[in-house]
Amino acid sequence: MHFRKIIEGVTGPVRSAAAAVSQRLFHDETGEHHRFRRVATVGLAAAIFTGSGATAAWAISNTDEPVEETAAVEEAPAAETTEEATTEAATEAPATEEATTEAAPEPVVEETTEEPAGPVDIDVSDLDDEQEANAVTIIETGREMGFDENGWAVALATAMQEAKLYNAASEAVPESFEYTDSEVTYSDHDSVGLFQQRTSMGWGTVEELMDPATSASKFYGTLEDVDGWEGMSIAEAAQAVQVSAYPDYYAQWEGLAWDIIDAYESAS
Repeated sequence: MHFRKIIEGVTGPVRSAAAAVSQRLFHDETGEHHRFRRVATVGLAAAIFTGSGATAAWAISNTDEPVEETAAVEEAPAAETTEEATTEAATEAPATEEATTEAAPEPVVEETTEEPAGPVDIDVSDLDDEQEANAVTIIETGREMGFDENGWAVALATAMQEAKLYNAASEAVPESFEYTDSEVTYSDHDSVGLFQQRTSMGWGTVEELMDPATSASKFYGTLEDVDGWEGMSIAEAAQAVQVSAYPDYYAQWEGLAWDIIDAYESAS
């Protein structure tokens, strides 16, 4: 009897704990706690046999752990859903970037066409518009053929002496009137144009000699064939080409020739 009282004294607290646990388990209607009843009962039985209150406490504490684990499991899908949403958003990002790239307009390169420069307009005292235009043609023809200012001066002085820088027709050559609008005319044999070149002397056709640029190119071509013309005076070089009966007359136009060249270079 004494021994029995000792046992009851030791296991009394344990039985009380077991009763509390049993009541807690049987009143909990959630499906998650039913699967842990067997674990709790086994723990309590062990506590009764060993008479240890600590063992019973272990059984009670273990009944609560699955609840926390379950809660963690329940929260996991939410985290996965958030991760999936983030992944989907990341997947959609390239599409937005591609759309932005496709929407970017291609640069438009505007082609600009440079209009050819018009004739140089010079202003020289004592010369009218027709004379100035013919002087520019003489200079630019010489430049295209590779002549420098000295060659231009020889040609200008020659054209001034021969036709006063007019593209003059000749009454002796009726055809020459077809190629000029100038009102100035001469009647010195078959001489025509700026340099009063003669068709009968082999300078070219009437049409060629009445074209200012062609007439000037024929003069420069002959000047180029004159040996040492670069070392000659303006008058000497002009006479070497024209073979005039008045060789000294060319010198009087040298100053005007340089005035024309200065005006051209300033206008250019």
